[in-house]
Amino acid sequence: MNMKKILITGANGLCGSALRRYDIYNTPVNDNRYSPYFVGREYGDLTILDNVKKMYDEIQPNYVIHTAAEVGGIGGNEAHHGEFFYNNVLMNAYMIDQARQNNVEKMIVFSSVCVFPDGQPKLKEETMHDGPVFSSNFAYGHAKRMVDIQIQAYEKQYGIKNYCSVIPGNIFGPQDSYNIEFGHVIPSLIHKIYLAKQNHTDFSVWGNGSAKREFIYVNDLANIIYRLLELDELPLRLIVSGPQQYTIKQMVDNLVKIANFKGRVVWDKSKPNGQHARPSSLDLLYSLFPDFTFTNVNEALSHSYDWFVENYPN
Repeated sequence: MNMKKILITGANGLCGSALRRYDIYNTPVNDNRYSPYFVGREYGDLTILDNVKKMYDEIQPNYVIHTAAEVGGIGGNEAHHGEFFYNNVLMNAYMIDQARQNNVEKMIVFSSVCVFPDGQPKLKEETMHDGPVFSSNFAYGHAKRMVDIQIQAYEKQYGIKNYCSVIPGNIFGPQDSYNIEFGHVIPSLIHKIYLAKQNHTDFSVWGNGSAKREFIYVNDLANIIYRLLELDELPLRLIVSGPQQYTIKQMVDNLVKIANFKGRVVWDKSKPNGQHARPSSLDLLYSLFPDFTFTNVNEALSHSYDWFVENYPN
């Protein structure tokens, strides 16, 4: 049996590096059915069509997992509306179109929970387009919505099948971007508490701690992605998030214990909380993988903090 070539973009990022650590999972990558090609910046900027064409021409993949993106947390989304929209729309449009032109059999493109309208009682795959995205995420969220639009458009016109937009919750883990100002909530908090502990200063946190989020450990996400490749038929879109919500205050309290931080936690209420809550339905995920077990959030948080400490300041 011929091995299936998998092109995986964003190889050195949070999700790509987790997929690279595939040997910690019991996946088909281990039994010579798949031949993965992890691509970082070897082919240059993926917002340039010639670079994307060259990558497809040289690798000629059967499957594609597209994790590369221009991303940030609340701060990043608010500071870079135009940049995030432009870069993500171009990158995703070129990647999906070249997959079609190269007869890629299965494609998984990373989306974001930012695509959903604000105020929904529970996020469900079928309600993605039922209203405008939250104001602070409007450019990034709409750029990621375009993944779903393009896949649907290509299915209608070209008859493509098995192209799926994966919609992850708040991802965290090793190889994250721990940028304090523009990073996602968990990596930013880890960096802040580490510095506060080292410098004997207050641990300052944005907002009042009441916002609720679902968090998913990046190793769990990678495990699910490999399981998806084994399906005969991919869903059009799939929410992949943690099994329950936690307030930011709960995560801060957990991190204080993990880091053994003895200083003062200060809530900076001049900074935004973001959306109050984003509960999501995992009905489709569990229907596909009823036996899936998520890593305990405190265990995952501890692993992530330890990784940061071991690799600081690099």
